[in-house]
Amino acid sequence: MAIVNYTGTYPNRTIFNTTHVGCVIKSETRDFRAMSDVYTTADYALVWLPEEERTEWIRVNINYMGCDMVGVITSDITTGEHAEDYAIYLLIQEDIRKECERLEEERRVKKAEAGFKAALCAPTKGATCRAIKGRKVKKGTEGIIFYIRDNRIGFKGEDGIAHWINADQIEVNYADKGYDWEPEDSWKDEYKRASASWGSSEAYTRRQRYAPRY
Repeated sequence: MAIVNYTGTYPNRTIFNTTHVGCVIKSETRDFRAMSDVYTTADYALVWLPEEERTEWIRVNINYMGCDMVGVITSDITTGEHAEDYAIYLLIQEDIRKECERLEEERRVKKAEAGFKAALCAPTKGATCRAIKGRKVKKGTEGIIFYIRDNRIGFKGEDGIAHWINADQIEVNYADKGYDWEPEDSWKDEYKRASASWGSSEAYTRRQRYAPRY
């Protein structure tokens, strides 16, 4: 049996009906708000729905409320006719869980890589940069950064002309390696290598302003 609903009072109760035969996975008792100011507990059963090939929690009893019907829950999924289907379902769910974890890890690593790259390629005085967007400075204009304050950047090209632009409108040529340069291992590893060579003042400035926070 699975969920057997009884009417009457013990020991003179009678069976009203039996449901979810071979489909009950487990039972659980939870706190339940019966009315706006009345709290009690309720019994729930986790059942397998074979036609829909999914599980669902259903409420069986509201306890201590003088209900005319009482359900007795018996777990029987491992011995019923749907045991194999449920076992397959569990395997599929485990595969889904692992895939979700893999995608989340990929997302986390990608975010971390972007953060470490942004930290290393953040505007610093003396670094080479070029304009990549905006209207006041022609796209592709390159120069050496000589001024940084809040979101404003000042850089000067070989012609000696100073250009003023927002920080998000430039890209920095990291260590003069080229704008498209990528480390052979990762930006995280490059960050470790670079930060190991920073002096105390540079380390303080960079970690306060640019360091990844995850």
